[in-house]
This record gives sequence, C-alpha cells and structure tokens, in this order.
Amino acid sequence: MQINLLILFLFLSTSAFKSQLPESTGSKISRTDAQKILDHHNQVRRQTGVAPLSWNAKLSAYAQKWADYLAYSNHCSIKHRTDCGEDGQVYGENIFWGSSAAFYHPIDASTSWYEEKKDYRYRVIDPNDWHETGHYTQMIWKDTREMGVGIAICPDGAIIIVANYYPAGNVIGRYPY
Repeated sequence: MQINLLILFLFLSTSAFKSQLPESTGSKISRTDAQKILDHHNQVRRQTGVAPLSWNAKLSAYAQKWADYLAYSNHCSIKHRTDCGEDGQVYGENIFWGSSAAFYHPIDASTSWYEEKKDYRYRVIDPNDWHETGHYTQMIWKDTREMGVGIAICPDGAIIIVANYYPAGNVIGRYPY
C-alpha cells in the first residue's frame, strides 16, 4: 500500500510540473511539437534551478507573423526584428533555420539553442560577447516566464522556427540566473 501511494505521489508531482498547452498553440506549430519544445526548455531551465515557462498563444502568433515574413518576404533569410517600427522587437527572440523541413523538425531549434551551453561560462551578459551564447541564455533567463513559437516552411523547402519570450532576457549587465 505504501509503495502504491509513493508511486502515485511521484507520478502526480512529476505531472504537476509539466506545463500544459492551451487548446490552440496560436501559430502553425502543432500541439505535439509545441509541447516538445516547451518541455525541452523547461528541462534545460531545471538544470539551472529557474522556474518553468508556460506557453503563451499570443507570443506564438507574434512569432508566427515573423516566421512567415522571413520565409515569404525576406527570401528565407533569417534576421532578428529591429527595435522599432510596427513589427519592432518587444520580446526575447530566438530564430532557427534548417535547410529542409523534411530533415529538420521544430525540436531541432530548441536543441540547437541549447548546444550553446558548451560555450557559456556563468557571467553577466556583456555587449561584446553574448552573441555566441545568447540563444541559450534566453532559454534559461530567470525572469522569463512565457514563450511561444511560430514555424514557416520556405518556398524552397527550408524551415524557419521563431521563438519569442516574455519578459525578454539577455539584459546587458545582468546574470541570466
């Protein structure tokens, strides 16, 4: 009896920490792929002891708009939003490009951003050297609480994944956690 209760407790406590998605992701990304990315982010965040992220459909719609722009109006070239204008960058942002949607999948974006961990040494974000690890530090930024993802397939078959985060991370002069 005690073993059964222990197993039930462990199952419930593990389930309680898994962030669930709303009915609609808010973008073209499937619920399955969105859950994989959210779970991966939260697994990475657990490694540093920061709180898990929740999914935000509004952020996903925002990310989707930029992914579509990059795929269809920017010749499938990636670039971050500028800081001003109608589509100005108001959230944290990670972008991934893969040469083939048949080969690359949405989770590959999250995995790619995480791979920057190998180059990261715990320090304040510096304007001169954060570019090599900025995708990773955005993933683990302690003040960030929500994320959303958009996906677009370019006319040539390449894939673009855009993730947006609220509040934004990578604040110059601050530690990520």
